[in-house]
Amino acid sequence: MTKDERFLDALDDLYIEGILAASPEELKAELLAIGEDPDTLVAIADAAFERAYAACAADACPASTAAAPAASTTEGGIDPFAVRAEGGLRGVARSFGCNLNFLGRLKDRLIRVEDLSAGFLARLAEALGTGADELARFLAGPARVPVAARFKSDGKPEAVEKQSLAEAIESSGLSDEQKRYLASL
Repeated sequence: MTKDERFLDALDDLYIEGILAASPEELKAELLAIGEDPDTLVAIADAAFERAYAACAADACPASTAAAPAASTTEGGIDPFAVRAEGGLRGVARSFGCNLNFLGRLKDRLIRVEDLSAGFLARLAEALGTGADELARFLAGPARVPVAARFKSDGKPEAVEKQSLAEAIESSGLSDEQKRYLASL
């Protein structure tokens, strides 16, 4: 893979993470602002996902040739979200039982770690393939500016105040089943 290809892959990942971290309302507003029809884009994305899923189910999935990214170090220690488990953040969210919006809030340390039970941390650590103590140290670090906010600001974006687990569960667009599950951990 050339340097340009690696750069474009990293740029794609950054752009996708920004989309996934946005709330449904923010994403819809952004799409409408650039003249796109959100319903059409959802249909296109669903069709693309179905094609990819069918190809993988038929064992035609291309083998990944990219090396796993090295763990990045941040103010809160090694970033357990930087070491991508199989399936990336989407796979982690599925394994943990949440959506990408909620996982993004955890990744950006926007939820108070003191609200997270030992069972919650253990289950999330398992989904990430890391240790619960390392994860707790990371999550205790300062809140980070969400990726999506880095592209929408006229001035320098700043991290927001951390929210409670209950607030995050209620405002992340989780299904009722996901809300009950996460609250039970």
